[in-house]
Amino acid sequence: MKSKQVNKHVTRKFLLEEIEFVREIMVYTALKEGLVSDNTVKMSQVLDMMLNELEEIQ
Repeated sequence: MKSKQVNKHVTRKFLLEEIEFVREIMVYTALKEGLVSDNTVKMSQVLDMMLNELEEIQ
């Protein structure tokens, strides 16, 4: 049981790092291409999925 808690913590930590990375890319893309560019919207959708996944494991 403790192993699952450790894995959950590692997974959460990794996911938080990935979320921050995707968020930075999205902001950069939005500044470069605009808020409604296809690439910005795609990054936003990826970020939404990752945030939903984080919510599920908390």
